[in-house]
Amino acid sequence: MNTCKSIFSNVSTAALSAVVVSLCSAMAFAGPLMNQLGYAPEAEKQVVIPGNDANGLEVRDLNGKTVLKLAAPYVLEWEYSGEETQVFDISAVKTPGTYRLFRAGAYIGNPITVGKNVYEGVTKASLKWFYYQRASMPLVAPYADKWVRAAGHMDDKVIVYGTDKATGGKGAGKTIKSPRGWYDAGDYGKYIVNSGITVWTLLDLYEKFPKYADTLSWDIPREYAKLPLLLEEVRYNLDWMLTLQDKDGSVFHKVSTLKFCGSVMPEQDVAPRYAILKSVTAALDFAGVMAQASVVYAPFDKAYSSKLLKAAEAAYAWAKKNPEMFYKQPADVNTGSYVPGNEDGKDEFRFAAAELFNAKVASGANPTTDKATAAYLEDLKANPFTQNGAWWGDLNMLAVFRVANASKVFGDSLAGVAKKILLDEANSLRSIGDTSAYRLPMHPWNWNWGSNSAVANNGIVLLQAYLLTNDKSYLDGAQQCLDYLLGKNPMDITYVTGFGFRSPRSPHHRPSEADFVDDPVPGMLVGGPHLGKQDINLNGTDHWKCPNYAAADKPALAYLDDRCSYATNEVAINWNAPLAFLAGALQAIYNK
Repeated sequence: MNTCKSIFSNVSTAALSAVVVSLCSAMAFAGPLMNQLGYAPEAEKQVVIPGNDANGLEVRDLNGKTVLKLAAPYVLEWEYSGEETQVFDISAVKTPGTYRLFRAGAYIGNPITVGKNVYEGVTKASLKWFYYQRASMPLVAPYADKWVRAAGHMDDKVIVYGTDKATGGKGAGKTIKSPRGWYDAGDYGKYIVNSGITVWTLLDLYEKFPKYADTLSWDIPREYAKLPLLLEEVRYNLDWMLTLQDKDGSVFHKVSTLKFCGSVMPEQDVAPRYAILKSVTAALDFAGVMAQASVVYAPFDKAYSSKLLKAAEAAYAWAKKNPEMFYKQPADVNTGSYVPGNEDGKDEFRFAAAELFNAKVASGANPTTDKATAAYLEDLKANPFTQNGAWWGDLNMLAVFRVANASKVFGDSLAGVAKKILLDEANSLRSIGDTSAYRLPMHPWNWNWGSNSAVANNGIVLLQAYLLTNDKSYLDGAQQCLDYLLGKNPMDITYVTGFGFRSPRSPHHRPSEADFVDDPVPGMLVGGPHLGKQDINLNGTDHWKCPNYAAADKPALAYLDDRCSYATNEVAINWNAPLAFLAGALQAIYNK
C-alpha cells in the first residue's frame, strides 16, 4: 500500500523505524483483503484489492480447478484511507472448501474458507472473554487455559465516595459490599453505564437466537446448572449491578479506585475502591437492563426474575424524582466518567420505559387496569424516538429495537414509528456499504474512539432490519461489517485477538500486559482506528504516549498495535458484546 510510508513519516527512533519498514513491506502485499475466517456457503463474499490493476480474478480450489473467473471491476477511491480499490464479488463460490485467488496467473493473498461453522469459534471466544474479565475470583485451570490468575478486587469493603477523609468526609468511610461483575475494559473499574448496553446486547442475542445460544458451550465454572451458559455469564455481572442499588432505588455510577493503576495483575492493584456517586443515567441503565433480564430469566428462575423487576421499578421511580442528577466527575477521580458531552437523559428514559413496559406486560400486568404499568407506556409515547445509533452514551436505538419487534405489546402505531426509524437507518447504512470502496456500512461520524464497536453496532442495526423483513440485502450489509472487523480493512488484520492470519498482539489490557504470557487473552475486539490522537505524543514530552501513528490523517489508517495506544488498541466489554452478537447472529442465521 503506497500510503504506508506517510503514516509513519515522523517516526525517528531506529528501533521503531525498523518495525515500520517491516510493517510497510507487509502492507505492500496487503491485498487481497477479505474476511480471514471465511464465509458461510450462502453468504455474500467480497474481496477488496487495493490498486487499479486491469487483470481479472480467478478462484481455484486446492486441486487447481478454476471455479470462478471475474473481470476487473471499476476502480473506487476510499476517502478514509486515501486508496484506490477494486471489489470482487465471489459469492458464486458456495461449495464448502478452501480456495485460492489468482491474478495474471499468480497466486495472491491467503486461502479463503467456505464452510458452515466459520464464525462459531470467534463467537464463543468473544463470549468467553467475559469470564476472563471477572472480578473477585481466581481464574483457574482448565477454564482459564494459560491465562490463569489470582483473584483480584474482592470488593467486600468498597468505600462510599465522600464518606472518608480521603474524599472529603469526616470519618473512616461508610462501606458496602460490591463483589463480582466484569472489569470494564483494559482497566479494573466496574461501571453501571457501560454494563448496561453490554448486558442488553448479550441478552438480546439470547432473545433473538435462543436455540442457537443454547447450543454454545465453552469452559467456565458452573454455579447455575439449569441456566444456559450465556445467561450464567451474564448473571455474574447482573449480581454485581444489584449490589450498587441503594434502599431508595438509587444506583451508584461506578466502582473504581480514584486513579487508574499501572500495568499490573488484578491482585496487585490494592488501592482503596470506591462506590462513586449516584446518577440518573446509572439508575435508568440499571432499570432497563434489570427489566429486560427479568423477562429472559423468568423461565429459569422466577424468584430471581421477580427480584430483578422490583429492582428495575425502584430505580425508575428514583430517576423520575431525580431527573437532573447527572454524574459529574469529582476532581480527585481519574477513572472513566461515562458521561457524553450532551447528556439530557432522554434516551435513557426512553430505553428504561420501553423495557419496563415490556417486562410488566410479560409478567402478566394489564396496562388497561394497572396505572403503574400504563405510566411506562405514557412516558415512552411522550419521549419520541430519534435516529441516533446505539452506544453507551445513547440508548435510543435499543428502545427502537424493542418496540419495532413488539407491536402486540406496544401497539401498531408506536411500533410502526419504531420500524420506520429502524429501516430508515438500515437503508442508509446499506446504501453506504454498497457504494463504499471497502464495502463498509459506516457513517463519517463513526470514526471515533471505539470505531470498531460502531461497525459492529451498525451490523446489529442491519441484522435487526433483516429479522423484521427477511430482506437478504440487510444480511449482506451485516456481513460487510463483520468482514471489515475480521480482515477486510486497510490494515489487513482481524481486529480480534487470536483469530485470523494477523491479529493484535499488544492490546491495551492490563492482564495481557502483565501476565508474562506472549499471547494476549483471545477473543478481544480492540477499539479500532480513528483520528482522535488522544494517546499520541504530540508535544514530545509525554514519553509514556505513542509515536504519531496517525500522521497520514486518514482515519482508517490511524491504528497502532501497541499497549501504549489506549485510543485505538484498548478493549472493552461494550465492544465485545456487539462483536459476539454480530458473529453469533450470522452463524445462527446461516447454520439453521
